[in-house]
Amino acid sequence: MADTFRCTLVTPERQVFEQDVTYASIPAWDGQMGLMHQRAPLLVKLGNGAMRLDDAAGKSHWYFVGEGFAQMRDDKLSLVVGAAVPAEEISVESAQAQLKEALARVALTDEEAARKTRDIERSRSMLSIHAHV
Repeated sequence: MADTFRCTLVTPERQVFEQDVTYASIPAWDGQMGLMHQRAPLLVKLGNGAMRLDDAAGKSHWYFVGEGFAQMRDDKLSLVVGAAVPAEEISVESAQAQLKEALARVALTDEEAARKTRDIERSRSMLSIHAHV
């Protein structure tokens, strides 16, 4: 198809997704980024967050992805991430419990504060992604 590009999503354990897509929204480390067919070459660090992949049939595939890298070159998007959880596999109860725990945690050092912020954002992202199921 003329307006599509190949997208491959892998974790260290498995290949999660490989399909032609019309659009990808990925969580770059500094904010959400949208990608379409014929995008200029790109290499970007990914943060934790929501990723949406729209296939040629018009279906959106939602994932929570955990840090990694994305490369777009020659109409091929390659995503290598530490974790990729499809929206339909996200447990609302677990994400809510993780959010509650993170919000209650006292951070005494800069490192603990950064981890707390990361855990809160991760839980909130998972809850927002689950809404798309």
